[in-house]
Amino acid sequence: MKVTLSSGHEMPLLIYGTYKVYPDIIPSCLQAALDAGFRHIDTASMYGNEEAIGTFFKNSTYTRDSVFITTKVWPSQYRDIKTACEESLQRLQTDYIDLYLLHWPLALKSTGPGIPKYNPSPNNFENIDRYPLYLAWQQMEELVRLGKVRSIGVSNWNVSLLNDMLSYATIPPACNQFETHIFNPKHKLIEFCLRNNVIPLGFRVVFTPPNEPRYKFKESTNDHQLVKEFAAKYGKSSHQILIRWNLQRKSGVVVKSANPGRIQENWDAQDFTISDQDMELLNNLEVYGVFSDSYSMFGINIE
Repeated sequence: MKVTLSSGHEMPLLIYGTYKVYPDIIPSCLQAALDAGFRHIDTASMYGNEEAIGTFFKNSTYTRDSVFITTKVWPSQYRDIKTACEESLQRLQTDYIDLYLLHWPLALKSTGPGIPKYNPSPNNFENIDRYPLYLAWQQMEELVRLGKVRSIGVSNWNVSLLNDMLSYATIPPACNQFETHIFNPKHKLIEFCLRNNVIPLGFRVVFTPPNEPRYKFKESTNDHQLVKEFAAKYGKSSHQILIRWNLQRKSGVVVKSANPGRIQENWDAQDFTISDQDMELLNNLEVYGVFSDSYSMFGINIE
């Protein structure tokens, strides 16, 4: 499944995510993802695996122009995004980035060149940099003009922030990547994105929270009884039900696994359709929760 972005470039909607896919397993994971059918790889400067991804493609039979690569600039890099982008290009060993995103709608004080240094904590409030986001976006637009980036977008933006950005952007954001799942479907944000030709991309669509302090909400998307019932009804896995649910909302899905069988299973979530009646039930669960607690990460609430 593909969509044409406002930039005119085509983007696959089912995305292989690499958050916490560490460099030593990047080769086997990317090989499995590409063999399964994935052609969109998502990473970020903060993930620390761009160099491993670049090395993989340098030695792979899969050519660079056959794959769509998304990466992100971290908030501590917002005062010099061109340098951050050039560092990502060097690590990825490529001449261009398909989609470049502002990772969060706030700036942090610089931690110096190279991979950003960061530990999630409310104490990061002391590191917030009052740098205007419109200046960060102007730098992103310049990267498009320079040919270093083909499309630009944002991550973790809400409706009000997007609405403000659309008032000053010369090149509008092509995408907004954010947490969304059956416990927090964000219908109004997705509606706003689609009405303004900003493609929504969901992460944590399939998620079981680890035992870490910043994950206050402990429900697993995979274990909800309705998801299990629909998995049996459609002859699919819970993962496939969740992925297909979000795809049918005209949203991309970032999904991660290191298991080759699960990777193939995730890709195969495109080969069936959930009925309108069942979609309505999944869209309106009584359970509500947020996995990404921005306060526990930065000491500021962005929700």
